[in-house]
Amino acid sequence: MNDTMLFGSIFAGVVAGLGFFCWYHIYRGLSGSLCNAKVGEVYNFKYLQPVTDVPERFMARVVGVQVMDPNTINRLNSRSRYRRYDPEFQRSKHLVTAQTFDGKIRNFYAERTTDVRRPLLGGVVFKTGLASLLF
Repeated sequence: MNDTMLFGSIFAGVVAGLGFFCWYHIYRGLSGSLCNAKVGEVYNFKYLQPVTDVPERFMARVVGVQVMDPNTINRLNSRSRYRRYDPEFQRSKHLVTAQTFDGKIRNFYAERTTDVRRPLLGGVVFKTGLASLLF
């Protein structure tokens, strides 16, 4: 009876440890920055919406990174209709194009992100389709 309790508690501890490991490396992971993002990496981050400054959490795979110089930003500001008459809106230097778990392609200004994490198991979650269940 004592051996059963011992092995049962060891098994429960191992299962709990594996569960915590998976949770941490899917939802948390290593600290990172979208300013240094590379194509193919998966990031979990909060993005401050430009209109309301309300953070919204995303898990997305980077499909493109664009570093813009001041001339490019000025050209976009003069030609683009996106928030043209909003005096508070400012474009920033790093524009990251990413695919969310539901397949949508979105652009994020890296300077508007907070709590950026690179989950170790993020790629696995995307490949297996678990991201749609977890987020």
